[in-house]
Amino acid sequence: MKDYQKINAQLNEELKAMRQRVAALELKLAEVGTKPDNTSEKFVKRSLRKEFEADIEFIGDFDIIEAKGINFSEGGICFELSENLPFEMRFEYEGKLRRRRAHLIWVKHLPEGGYRFGLKFIPSEPHSEI
Repeated sequence: MKDYQKINAQLNEELKAMRQRVAALELKLAEVGTKPDNTSEKFVKRSLRKEFEADIEFIGDFDIIEAKGINFSEGGICFELSENLPFEMRFEYEGKLRRRRAHLIWVKHLPEGGYRFGLKFIPSEPHSEI
């Protein structure tokens, strides 16, 4: 059946199955510890990802940040930062309110609107395991 003929429920089920498959493959790849082409060169092992849904409250704890301009146009600007953008966040996980500090690592603009963020927890801070 072509994708345009499927109903939302079917597409959602397929997406869920694909996410589970990707998570399983990432786990297997992390256990192997080699690049996907099976060369002996090691790469940084990623932590296991766990899906969860939660409302997250972000608190940006930066004041004035200096940046280096790269380019600009009538439509926007590109710049680089020489320091991390720190955030504090609060969210509920497994029935407990969690507080964590993290640095912004990446941002992706989503085609349907909105953004997806990747933040790295700051390990020196005491925290509850996820």
